[in-house]
Amino acid sequence: MPTTFSYARILYAVGQVLDQIGVKSIALREEEDGLFVEGYNSNGQLQVQLRYDIPGLYELLTRVEEQENGRELPQTAEVEGLLRRFLTDHDRELVGISR
Repeated sequence: MPTTFSYARILYAVGQVLDQIGVKSIALREEEDGLFVEGYNSNGQLQVQLRYDIPGLYELLTRVEEQENGRELPQTAEVEGLLRRFLTDHDRELVGISR
């Protein structure tokens, strides 16, 4: 049975990586075969570029869930509230692209 992951879980896992790196702002772009992520330092300079294809995202999500040691990931509503608060605190807005 194929496993599916929500945007909330994908963003949570990618956010864990970005927090470990210490980026201060990000740009995300969904691509046909995965996700392209750019992280910037406090001066707005590019600090890291990450490209996750579908198998790479699956591996990242699996690894993050294993690291949680059985602790449940935040529910979608909690993540949405945290994201909304973060964007407001940093005077940012979430921009999406629909196909």
